[in-house]
Amino acid sequence: MSGQPPNPELQEALLELSQYLSDSVPPLVVADSIQVLMKYPPQAVVPTIRTWTAAQYRGGAGSTVPISDYLFHALKKIHMMGEFRLVPREPLDAYLATLKPAVLPMCPEEDRANLMENLSHLGEQASTSVSAVQTIYHQSQGESAPRATRTRSAPSGGEAGGGAPAPSGGGAAAESGGSQAEALQGFRRFSLLLERLEASGALRAAPGAASAGGLGVVPVGAPGAASSEGVPVAPAAPPPSPAAVEALAFAARSSHSARELDEYLERLKSMGVQAGTDNVFRALAQTLPGWTVPIYSGAVAPVPETGALGAMRRIITEAEDPAEGAKRFQEMVKAGIDRFNEGSLPQAVQMFELADRLVAERRVDSGNAEIVRRKFGETLGFEPLRKASEKPEQHALLRKVLNFFNDYMPKGLLEELPREQKRDRRRLLLALLEVHGAPARAAAYEALSRTPATAVGEEEWFFRRNLLYVIRRVPRTPEASFDDESEVVMRHAQLGLPLLVVKEAVTALGQYKDELTEQGLGDMVRQLEELLSQPDGAPYEAKDMRGLLDRVAATLARLPSSRARSVVIEHAGRKQTSLGDAMARLAELGTQNLSEDAETVDQLLALLKANMPFKLLGMTLKQNDQNLIHVIEALSGTPSPTVRRALQDVATRFRGQEAGRLASRSLAAFDKPAPPVAPPAAASTGEFPAVTPAAIAAAAEAAPAASLQGDLEVFGLPALLQSLADSTASGMLTLREPKSGTAFAMLTLREGKLEEIQRGRLRDAEAFYQLLERPTPGQFAFVKGAPAAKAGAVTREILPLTLEAMRRYDEFQEAAAVLPDAAALESTGEKPTAHPGEKDGSFLQALWERASQGGTPKDIEDALAWDSYRIRRVLVHWVEQGALKTK
Repeated sequence: MSGQPPNPELQEALLELSQYLSDSVPPLVVADSIQVLMKYPPQAVVPTIRTWTAAQYRGGAGSTVPISDYLFHALKKIHMMGEFRLVPREPLDAYLATLKPAVLPMCPEEDRANLMENLSHLGEQASTSVSAVQTIYHQSQGESAPRATRTRSAPSGGEAGGGAPAPSGGGAAAESGGSQAEALQGFRRFSLLLERLEASGALRAAPGAASAGGLGVVPVGAPGAASSEGVPVAPAAPPPSPAAVEALAFAARSSHSARELDEYLERLKSMGVQAGTDNVFRALAQTLPGWTVPIYSGAVAPVPETGALGAMRRIITEAEDPAEGAKRFQEMVKAGIDRFNEGSLPQAVQMFELADRLVAERRVDSGNAEIVRRKFGETLGFEPLRKASEKPEQHALLRKVLNFFNDYMPKGLLEELPREQKRDRRRLLLALLEVHGAPARAAAYEALSRTPATAVGEEEWFFRRNLLYVIRRVPRTPEASFDDESEVVMRHAQLGLPLLVVKEAVTALGQYKDELTEQGLGDMVRQLEELLSQPDGAPYEAKDMRGLLDRVAATLARLPSSRARSVVIEHAGRKQTSLGDAMARLAELGTQNLSEDAETVDQLLALLKANMPFKLLGMTLKQNDQNLIHVIEALSGTPSPTVRRALQDVATRFRGQEAGRLASRSLAAFDKPAPPVAPPAAASTGEFPAVTPAAIAAAAEAAPAASLQGDLEVFGLPALLQSLADSTASGMLTLREPKSGTAFAMLTLREGKLEEIQRGRLRDAEAFYQLLERPTPGQFAFVKGAPAAKAGAVTREILPLTLEAMRRYDEFQEAAAVLPDAAALESTGEKPTAHPGEKDGSFLQALWERASQGGTPKDIEDALAWDSYRIRRVLVHWVEQGALKTK
C-alpha cells in the first residue's frame, strides 16, 4: 500500500519476474524470486502482470495477438518453473490456483472462457502454441529523414499554342525582378489558401482568442505572464484549429522576410486566428516530415534547412531585438517538447538539432540557451520517454533529445538517480542511461570506482547497484572500457555486502573474460559452499545463499574457460544437501557448444557415467534420475561425436524413461538444420529484429536466404537506405502495405547503390521521389543477394536522390496546402502556360490533357506516371494563371 515502506525483497522479485516474462533472464536466475512471490498473496503479482501485458499489447498494436495470449504466456512461464524442477511443483500449483482467478478479470470478456479453458490444461502438455515473447512484440512509431535545399521559381508569362502549355526555356525569372515576383507569387498563393479555408468555413474566430487581434500572447508583466530568470516567456495558448495550423505554417514557410511574415500574420489575426509566434512554431512543427536527416558516410555538409525548419530559423534570427529572439527560441524549444510529448520523435529531433545549431552559431544568447537547457527538460513527458527508451531502433534519435537538456545527459541522470524515490522514475532513469550507451557506461564506471566511505548507508549501496546495472546493460566498447573494470566490479561482489549489490555485481561480471573474474567467482563458490555447510555467522539466510550460488554458477558457466566450467562441474558433484540442487546448476552449460573444450566434455561425460544406474550382484542399482537428466541437459548443446555416442547409449538403455526421452530429443536437435542467419535481435522490443547499421551489415554478410525486416514507419526509409548504402549491401528491398501485406514498392541495390526502383506505375528516380513525397507506412524486407546483370542498367547514389526528394517534399507540402487532394478542378477555357521550372513538353501535354477533363489533383496523379510534386506544382501554376479553377 502507498502508506507502507517499500519491500526490497518483493520489489526485487517483481522486477525479475517482469524480466523473465520478457526473456531477459533465464529460468534458473529467477527461480529464487518466484519462491519469494509465492509467499505473498496473488494480488502482489497482478499489477506486474498487468503492466507487462499492457506494455506488450501497446507495443504490438495492430498485430493479431489478443490480450488473452499475453496473459496465458505469463502464467505459462510461471508454471514452467515447476516443469524445470526449479520450484517445488505442489506449492507452485497451489499458488497458480489462486493466481489464475486474480488474472482473469484483465482478459476481455469475449476471450475469458477460452483463457479459462487453456489455463485449466496447464501442465497437461510439455509445450504450447503460444508465441514466444520475441514474436509477440510489435514495433511502431517511426522515424524518417529530412529534406534538402528548396529552390523557388517565378511565374512565367509565356503561353503555349494549340491549347497545351509549351515548355519554358528560361527557368526562373530574371534576377532583377526575381525577389518581387517571388513575393507576389507568395502573396497570391496565401490569398488562394485563405479563400479556400474561408469558403469551407474552416477559419473561424477561436473562442477565447486574445483581445489583441487574436495574437494569443500576454504582454510581459501582465497577469499570467511567465519568465525564466528575467527572460520573458509567453503563456501557453490553446492549440489552433487544423485550418489555422495550415494557414500559419504556410505563412511562415512561404514568407521571404520578417516583414512579409508580419503581413501574413496580421491578415490572419484580422480573421480571428491566434497568430503569435508560439502558435506559428506549433504549426510548423506539425508540418515537418516524419523522418530525420540521415548521417551519410562521407557527407561533408549538413542538409540545408528549408521549408518548416528554414522558417523557424528565420523567425528567430530575424527578431527585432535579442530579447524577442530569446523568447522565440524558447517558444521553438517548447513546441519541440510538445511534439515529443505527442509522440512525434523525428519532428522533435529536427527542432532540437536546429536549436543546437543556433546556439553553436551564437544566433541566440548563450545565457538564454543555458536556461532552456537547464529548465525546460522538466516538461518532457514520462510516458513518451519510457516508450522511446523501450525501442532500440529509436535510441539514436532519443539521444539527440536527451543531449539537448542538461538533466538528461549522463551526468544529470546519475545525479538524479540517488535522489529519486519513485521506483518507476528510477527505472526510467536507468533506461535513459542505457540509451546514452558508452558515455553513460563510462560515467557509471567513474562513479563506481570511487572507494566508498567506511560507513556507507543503504542509499549509497542502492545507487551502486544501479551503477552496476548500467555497466552490465551497456555493452563494452574499446573506447568505453577500462583496464581495471573487472577489479572494480569484483569489489562489489564480496560476501557480506548487501545481497542485491552482490547479485548485480555477479551478473555484471559475466561480461569479463579475464583470470581475475574467473578466480574471484571460483572463490565465491567455495566460500558459499563452506558457509552453507556451517551457516552460523553467515551474512545471509541459507535460501539467499543458495540463490546467490545459482547466479555465481551460471555466470561462471558462461565464461569461455575450462577452469571456470570445471568449478561448476566440481560443485555439481558435491553431495551436501545444504547446497540445494547443485546438479541443476549445470543448466547454463547446455546453452553452449562445448565441442572445442575437450576437458569440459570429458568431465561431463564422467559425471554422466557416475550417475547412470549400474548392476551389482545381478541387481540394477538406480542413481538419482534427476541428476542424470541435469547432466544430459548440460550436454544438449554439444553435438560432438563422443557426446552423440553417450546420448545414444542413454536413449537406447532407458527408452521410455524421462532420461531416455531427453537424450533422444537432444540427438534430434543436433540434426536439425541451422535456422536462417538473421540480424541480432537481443535488444529488439518488437515483432522484427532491431534494425541498426550493425544489423544490416550482419545481414549483408549472412547466407543468401537471410533477410532483414521490420516496421518502415519505426526506422524510416532514408535511414534504412543510408544503412544499406554504408554496408555496401546488394539485394532486394520490398515495401509492403501494413494490413494487406501487398507490395507497393521494390528497390534493387547493388553494392550500396540503387539500380532499379519501382513504386506503383512509377519507375527509377520518379518512383524514389514519390516514396518520400508521399510517405507510406508499412513493413519492409531486405533479402540479400546480387541482382541479375541487366544490359544498360545504371546504379544511382542514394544521397543525391534523397536530397532531391527532400526538396520536393518541401515544395509539395506548400503546393498541396494551396490545392489539396480533394479539390475539384475544371478548365476555364484559358490557354495554359508552361511552368517556369518544367522543360518536358510531353509531360506538360499529357498533364493538360488529363487536367482539362476535370477531377481532383489526387485523381490526376493516380492516372499519370509522374511523381506527385511534379504534377501538383504545375496544377497550382495553372490555377494561379487562370487556366484551371476549383469548383
